[in-house]
Amino acid sequence: LRAIAVGVIILYHAQITILGHQLFKGGFIGVDIFFVISGYLITSIILKELITTGSFSFKHFYERRVRRILPALLFVMLVSLPFAWIYLLPSSFVDFSKSILYSLGFSSNFYFHYSEQIYGAESGLLKPFLHTWSLSVEEQYYILFPIVLLFTFKYFRKYLIHILIFGFIISLGLADWSSRNYPSASFYFLHTRMWELLAGSILAYFEITIGHRSQNKILNLILPFIGLILIGHSIIFFNDAMYHPSFYTLSPIIGVCLIIWFSNKDELFTKILSTRLFVGIGLISYSLYLWHYPIFVFAAKLNISEGNIFKKLLIGVFVLILSIVSYYFIEKPFRGTKIKFKKVFVFLLFKFLLVLSISVYFLNLKFHPLLTKYSGEHKNFELNYNYNNFSDKKNVFIIGNSYADNLLNIFSNNKELVDDYYFYTALADNLGANYQIECLDDFFKEKKLICDKNLFSFLQTQY
Repeated sequence: LRAIAVGVIILYHAQITILGHQLFKGGFIGVDIFFVISGYLITSIILKELITTGSFSFKHFYERRVRRILPALLFVMLVSLPFAWIYLLPSSFVDFSKSILYSLGFSSNFYFHYSEQIYGAESGLLKPFLHTWSLSVEEQYYILFPIVLLFTFKYFRKYLIHILIFGFIISLGLADWSSRNYPSASFYFLHTRMWELLAGSILAYFEITIGHRSQNKILNLILPFIGLILIGHSIIFFNDAMYHPSFYTLSPIIGVCLIIWFSNKDELFTKILSTRLFVGIGLISYSLYLWHYPIFVFAAKLNISEGNIFKKLLIGVFVLILSIVSYYFIEKPFRGTKIKFKKVFVFLLFKFLLVLSISVYFLNLKFHPLLTKYSGEHKNFELNYNYNNFSDKKNVFIIGNSYADNLLNIFSNNKELVDDYYFYTALADNLGANYQIECLDDFFKEKKLICDKNLFSFLQTQY
């Protein structure tokens, strides 16, 4: 199931089109599959410990979560930072640094919601860590759910399943209503995703209390295939314009639950999903998920994958190889018990502080978020315009829309001009002319641009 989930997510983000038709346009449903799996596994771990020992060790639980989540995440962040510095424009780089800081605080879902980032929109290709929103949702669940489950088990054990089902219904109802009225909050926040996690929790409860999953051979033969059909239907026919999560999302969630509950090792379907290919991809699914999106973003910035399915396949192979290496040399060693947790904690704390310090440092560089500097025969993005040496060349600021960007390209590649001039324009990126005037005003006030006052007044009047 992990292999299916991460596979469709990657195919969705790759935006593979054939004859103008985008395949896997509902591939975002892979995240929902992960949520059900997480709810099932985490509840199984906690309930088994509560029933067998009568208590629950938060220390050991969170130690396992730390070993599982942080080593690979921090490594991907460290590797991504220099590429972001080189290839992202100033405004995007500021967003990138902020998204890392929020990810470190398990709250990037809040950041992307309040920064009005629509998931699936093209602007998402400017945000290498957009995919960490789902990790933040899971981490928030890991923090809150064990406390709630322990309290309920201790004082309301007889009503535990009723409370789980009640939470499922309330969260599902909120998700459907919120998706129609507040779609961004519904997509990113825990309260409208909790029903998917609780779906897995309910399965885990019944498995533990009954002592087994389904033993009906006929149902075990038929229902997993129906579950796969429900998931496949959502992957092919769902799209970004639909209400999600909502009652529509029940279809793939029910499909996942059918596969979990009715899969039996003796049945054909389970044997297929248990082959080395699926299990192997499932093992590296976390690394695959972490690596694929920043690599896709940087590949898009470099125009490596533009309009070529074979290039996208090569990038996919690169992601796969990188994820295998990441799994065996980072994930697996840290998840094992050979390395004592004190050493793991010290090492991760160092990496955490390093990523934190670099990100904060970048945010304090006084980036000018709207300026792009071109010089020489190729584009050279200068992040800190105060760093430029304005004494050796004249500064030309071009105001306009995308045509201004084209004009700037022409000037910046003119060998007769670049020795004597710096060329600038405001980044379009859906920003209006008023912002361009503000840029021009910055230059004018700091005497870094010679500008005719009458012309400046005219521009202000026009805009």
